[in-house]
Amino acid sequence: MALIARNQDRLDTLQASLTDMNIKSAGFSADVTNEQQIADAFTQVRETFGQIDVLVYNAGVIAPVSAAETTADIANQHMQVNIIGGISSAQQVIPEMIERKQGTIFFTGGGASELTVTPILTTLSIGKSGLRSYAHCLHDELQDQGVYVGMLSIAGVIEEGTYFSADNIADEYLDMYEKQDVAERFYVDESEDSDAVLKDTYTSEGQA
Repeated sequence: MALIARNQDRLDTLQASLTDMNIKSAGFSADVTNEQQIADAFTQVRETFGQIDVLVYNAGVIAPVSAAETTADIANQHMQVNIIGGISSAQQVIPEMIERKQGTIFFTGGGASELTVTPILTTLSIGKSGLRSYAHCLHDELQDQGVYVGMLSIAGVIEEGTYFSADNIADEYLDMYEKQDVAERFYVDESEDSDAVLKDTYTSEGQA
């Protein structure tokens, strides 16, 4: 398993966890807003593991910024991660997957952010909506070429010991990979108001 992240300490921590589970992994440092760093990281991944079978793009800026507070500069900075980085990463694998008529690309969505919008997370709502559109377009374009593109939209805050634990979400990704029957799946806890949970988590009152 190849891991790409900007923070080397985070990579080291994740690698250690995978090692404890007897999973071979390697970490590669790159900033998703830097296209050259992304290209270099993917080159290193191929040199280490060979062909890339599955890509999971899971980067995003989660910042409590309201619509009125969102400037063009803030929006541009956040979109580089929330949308452009996903496109740059996908372009690193699309040509080879088309050539061999096999491969999977996953994007992680923010649940309520794409469809109902979350005002306190304006830039995330905009970004994930754009990423969702890209994922659906890519799904329709590549499905007849042997390449599966899917988006898992998670309507909640990831936390161990809850419905939104990392293990539960990993199981959902695996099920999507095995079935490859939909462009998007929503992971929602029907017992909770996801918008209320997100607002409570990312407002100053919720953080206090």
